[in-house]
Amino acid sequence: MKTMITGVRPTGKITLANYIGGIKKFIEQQKDYNSLIFIADIHGLTTYIDPNEIRNNILDITALYLACGIDLSHTLIFQQSDVLEHCNLGFLMSFQCSVGELSRMTQYKSKKAELSKKDKDMGLFIYPALMAADILLYDASIVPVGADQRQHIEKTRDLGERFNKIYGKTFELPEYQIPKIGSKIMNLQNPSVKMSKSAPKDDKGTIFMLDDIEITKKKIMSACTDSEGKIYFDEDNKPGISNLLSIIAVIDDLSIEDVSKKYKDYTYNDFKTEVADKVIDFILKIQNEFYKYRNNEEYLKKILKDGADKARNLANKKMEEVKKIIGLKL
Repeated sequence: MKTMITGVRPTGKITLANYIGGIKKFIEQQKDYNSLIFIADIHGLTTYIDPNEIRNNILDITALYLACGIDLSHTLIFQQSDVLEHCNLGFLMSFQCSVGELSRMTQYKSKKAELSKKDKDMGLFIYPALMAADILLYDASIVPVGADQRQHIEKTRDLGERFNKIYGKTFELPEYQIPKIGSKIMNLQNPSVKMSKSAPKDDKGTIFMLDDIEITKKKIMSACTDSEGKIYFDEDNKPGISNLLSIIAVIDDLSIEDVSKKYKDYTYNDFKTEVADKVIDFILKIQNEFYKYRNNEEYLKKILKDGADKARNLANKKMEEVKKIIGLKL
């Protein structure tokens, strides 16, 4: 059976965009693969975060994935830092990189511009090497991601292919899997930028999965639209309406064509009300499950420990193979 893997940094709070862009598809097909989810706590250290916040976010993410439908009989969930083979292979994969190609990575350039003068950017710079290791370590075939992560998966393939050409076939080259609808859910107030979990908690354009329901409703009802007054999908000319159509299409499991036809005669206010009601019903179900899990921290810690023990066995086998093939194992 092939392997599917995804990772999430314990920074910020999980958003509706995170669910639509990656979590939903992963859950739907987890039984078809050897499925792994790692909480990318080492990646999360590229900028300073309060240690207590990191710890709380790790438990929040674990509980939220369970609430969304992760089946522990099919999926391992663990902390990246508990499987140090990620770092070991990440360091080795950095030897396959050039300074020039890493400096041209889109996310590096955009994130670097956001750093303050006191922040260090080396973690961002070598991020692709560690991300490649996260995936190659388990010979993953499929990586469900949002559209903004495609370049990183392409770089993972590049690095794996280079290694294979030098040392012989060692790594499976992964394919990225981007959802057909909602691959890039945009900020409700500024639909020219994506909805990000690193946005401040009071950001009016970001729907956090654990937001108070009334806050979520207000955010949707105040979403930016346009002055035309017609509902149809056109990302270039109607980004706000198109964004809302994408959200409701995913929640209702409908095509863009179907939702466009369904709501074409609605006023903007009635349409937003419909979106708000459906999003609230959907999120409430997940929140109810979330708190059942989140209130049992010992259970969550056990899940992460058990997941790490199993993942470590898989990762160690690959690292031993790598060490042998490159000449480190006597």
